[in-house]
Amino acid sequence: MSSVISDKHFHDERAAYAYVEARIWPDGPVCPHCGNADPSRMKLFAGKSTRLGVRQCNECRKPFTVKIGTIFESSHVPLRHWLQAIHYLTASKKGISSNQLHRTLGVTLKTAWFMSHRIREAMRTGSLAPMGGAGATVEADETFKPKAKPKPKYTDKAQSERFIETARNLGIEETGDAFNEIVTRIAKAAPVRKTCSTIELPAREKARR
Repeated sequence: MSSVISDKHFHDERAAYAYVEARIWPDGPVCPHCGNADPSRMKLFAGKSTRLGVRQCNECRKPFTVKIGTIFESSHVPLRHWLQAIHYLTASKKGISSNQLHRTLGVTLKTAWFMSHRIREAMRTGSLAPMGGAGATVEADETFKPKAKPKPKYTDKAQSERFIETARNLGIEETGDAFNEIVTRIAKAAPVRKTCSTIELPAREKARR
């Protein structure tokens, strides 16, 4: 009896593309740019110097692969590694950390972190609800991230200007509900006001403003 992870699409790149294409395009390839679904108006590139799975639509003259519009898009990670990561994250009872994924797949920790976040985002149901509202309390806090090696002998004015130019992390949380935090890298106050303006305020707070 063989393990599920020994299936061919987990180890062969061509089989991995065929596996994903059969699920995303059950009725045949569809151009993500113009919606063309006529197989006679598409061309599959099969040259030695061409990336695997690349097709060209003869309607809009644009190349595409099955990865466009999915979590695999704009990623240089082999598709077979993506399928393995999806299997480990969904089959593990308590999930799997990026460190474990990094050791199992043989990729860097940064790559494992990137993959796990994309997979978890794809599994998220619904959209993020607006924060605030009637009877809700929204708390916000910010902190500055200083430079790693500050230069000595700053004047008061230069020190102030340098402090403003450092990255600012803004955290927003709605109390009494699931934790929701927004962290942005900003350098001036205008983006903070823009971010805070998207929070839905109670009617009495709107009247005050």
